[in-house]
Amino acid sequence: MNGPTLVRTPHRQAEWKKIPEAMRALWRACLPEQDGGDVARSLTINFVGVAPAADQETLQWTVDRLQRRTPCRAFLLLLDEEAKVGTAELAATTRCHGSVRDIVLEEIVIRLPEQALAQMPGLVRPLLMNDLPNHLYWAAAWPQKAATFDAIAGLCDHAVVDSRRFVAPARDLLALRERRAAGRRITDLSWLRLRPWRRALAEAFERLAWATGTPASARIRHGRQGLAGAMLLGEWLRERIGARIDFDTGGDDAVVGPDTVVVRTAAFEVEIVARAPQLRVHVTTPEHCFLPFAVPSSRGTDGDLLGAAIDLGGSAA
Repeated sequence: MNGPTLVRTPHRQAEWKKIPEAMRALWRACLPEQDGGDVARSLTINFVGVAPAADQETLQWTVDRLQRRTPCRAFLLLLDEEAKVGTAELAATTRCHGSVRDIVLEEIVIRLPEQALAQMPGLVRPLLMNDLPNHLYWAAAWPQKAATFDAIAGLCDHAVVDSRRFVAPARDLLALRERRAAGRRITDLSWLRLRPWRRALAEAFERLAWATGTPASARIRHGRQGLAGAMLLGEWLRERIGARIDFDTGGDDAVVGPDTVVVRTAAFEVEIVARAPQLRVHVTTPEHCFLPFAVPSSRGTDGDLLGAAIDLGGSAA
């Protein structure tokens, strides 16, 4: 028996004020050709994505991955300093199985300069589907004016960011912590990518006798894409074992996160090295060298991680 197929409508343009009428036209375009056909919405969330226009293809691919597990009405706000405000592109994706048709994605793409983001709450809010949770995906650098993020995040119950895109992670991660402390629900994809590292460290410490207060140090090596992840892991180690953290910038630039972590005390050394698709873990003491073990490294795409972040709803922020 054949499985469902996905059918996407052609993009159509609409002025901002005419988006509601254009959405109704999209509905009609999704109707089956045969007489008496019908179509239903199967949307479960409202989704607002913010990304540089140069990353449009990546963002749309991520949303395509997302809608397969979490059908949504998606507003894609593409930052383009050369864009002229006032128009949007709309499209819909329908899941067809025999005579059954369900709309699983309604997509509104808007190109605009960053300064025009302040206009988006007034435009987007009336278009959000009632009684559905609202999720923001900030797939861009932290804005020069933090109020820009706050205005868009104010539309949503939960915000997802990807701190590997931050230009100044030390400053920008602090801005995230301040917003969490104020009650904002925020999940960082960089934190989700660190799950295998935290698991590997936990399994390593199961082999050791650890006493709270033991002096410890950690060296975290990372490349260009891994600074935010390295800082998050360093903060976690500081909180968990009170380790003094040193960062080594000589890591692999292609790795999104750390590529090596070494934790030392007077009584032991734990070394974890990223060797895709695994993290290789070595634990040694002055008296014993344990057999190395491996933990699967993170292999999820941005779309998979985004879906996981939405499932968590911010509880793992």
